Amino acid sequence: MSDFPAISQLKFPFCLKEDQNEAVNAWINNNYRGTILYSTGTGKTEIAFECARRIASEFSTTITTIDSSSPIDILLMVPRIILIEQNIQRLVTYGIPREKIGAYFGERKEVKDITICTYQSVVRNLDIIRRAKMVIFDEVHLLRDTAKIFSKIFDVIAEDYKKAILDLTATLDESDLDKYNTILTLLPPVKRYPYKKGC
Repeated sequence: MSDFPAISQLKFPFCLKEDQNEAVNAWINNNYRGTILYSTGTGKTEIAFECARRIASEFSTTITTIDSSSPIDILLMVPRIILIEQNIQRLVTYGIPREKIGAYFGERKEVKDITICTYQSVVRNLDIIRRAKMVIFDEVHLLRDTAKIFSKIFDVIAEDYKKAILDLTATLDESDLDKYNTILTLLPPVKRYPYKKGC
């Protein structure tokens, strides 16, 4: 693995909005853990990428290094295969070399500096979570407590309280503890933005 994480090459062709930067800072100030509860269209993906870039640039020398034979700096979990390619294309657009990004699902098992996979694939290989320095959950509300198959994911997350964890969602009913108690206990919201403001 190179001395500089691939995500450190991230460059947006625009400036993040104030509320996006506030979300990044709120997550960092909560010891690199928590949920960002922002409505659809508010740039949660860019917030996640910036969180990853910031932690890589600020703490790459202090975070425990992982096995160099299986380099994963960042694990991004998504609910659908189509979102894997969308995120890869977005990262490439933002300056990350394609060869540094892996897709992990079905017969395709690429483990790279940044690995994007489906939740279903992670359940079959939980060690991929253990090896990551940072884990990002996209649409984390889908991992509700009633979806028992995904409970193993949170069991692994609970093993290491030093690992950077970021949840993204637009739909998380904080009053529904029957569905979301695990998420709210392990990774409570650090920033909320429940509606999209005008431009």
